[in-house]
Amino acid sequence: MKQFGIMLLSLGMIFSAQAETWKFASEEDKTDVQDIYAQKFAEVIKKESDGDIRVRIYYYGQLGTENDIVELAAKGTIQFVSVGSGHLGSYVPEVQAVSLPYVLGTDEAVTHKVLTGSPTIYENLAAKFENVNLKLLSMMSEGEMVWGANKAIRTPEDFADQKIRTFTSTIPVETYKTFGATPTPLSWGEVYGSLQLKTIDGMVNPIYFIYNAKWHEVQDYLMFPGQQPYVSTVSTNSKWFSELASEKQAMVRKAIKEADKAAYDYQLRINQENLNKIMAERPNMQVVKLNEEERERFKQLSKNLHETYFDVVANAYPAEEQAAARKEAKAILESLIQEVKVAASQQ
Repeated sequence: MKQFGIMLLSLGMIFSAQAETWKFASEEDKTDVQDIYAQKFAEVIKKESDGDIRVRIYYYGQLGTENDIVELAAKGTIQFVSVGSGHLGSYVPEVQAVSLPYVLGTDEAVTHKVLTGSPTIYENLAAKFENVNLKLLSMMSEGEMVWGANKAIRTPEDFADQKIRTFTSTIPVETYKTFGATPTPLSWGEVYGSLQLKTIDGMVNPIYFIYNAKWHEVQDYLMFPGQQPYVSTVSTNSKWFSELASEKQAMVRKAIKEADKAAYDYQLRINQENLNKIMAERPNMQVVKLNEEERERFKQLSKNLHETYFDVVANAYPAEEQAAARKEAKAILESLIQEVKVAASQQ
């Protein structure tokens, strides 16, 4: 029996030595949408590999900022990374097409269909990720982007003198300049204290995240402008993925597909649940839904950002490549807008 036990222990040590660990870093925390995505991804990988592959999930701050974890994935220090598209602009300028206001819309079914199946995204745009050694695996909506403030904001004039926390990419910054605000890029861990100290006046994020981060405690108004969803991305190190055995690549694709559905179902539920919690905790919170006339003013202003997007993309390339880069960026945006229209017509 003793020898049998030693043999089992030896086999266990051999198994452990052969087991793989894949690292998956998220910009969010436990119970946030990206966590649900990562947890489902890890569950499927474990099941499909019969436990031979484990996925270790890292949360906000454990490996650095949003930009840090993108860099770690590009270098191959970690295998998978999940961040909002707004944090990828300095790596893949073309990705900011999905950050433009009033392009994707806020119909969740339409957005989900486009973000998970768009030829524009997974052919034209994904090719740009390869330039920085990233492979785009998926995009997802985490819910409508909601403005928070301490006064009602219904017009561009209402944004005057308002310091609004934005992401670090150019398009989010230029969006709120165009809307009349003073954009202030911050990592999300700095936002609560900044709102509390009134060094910023407002922020923009999906409802579920506003509640989880407790930002509703330091804001009096929530505005639904119908502007855009929060789009997050899941990427892997391109070189690492290309060297995976075909059966492991198949596991990754299956896990991505199941995680897409799990995260989509979760965000629909959690955004509504967390809005209910906000209203229960802050019954005096004012919730404002912009009407069509009010939205139209912001939509018209947003069209100016299309040229900004083309400029941002072109300026990221050497002078001799700028004209071609601009043309490609225009094609990506126009194709994406058309795909959204088609998806909406099919609902």
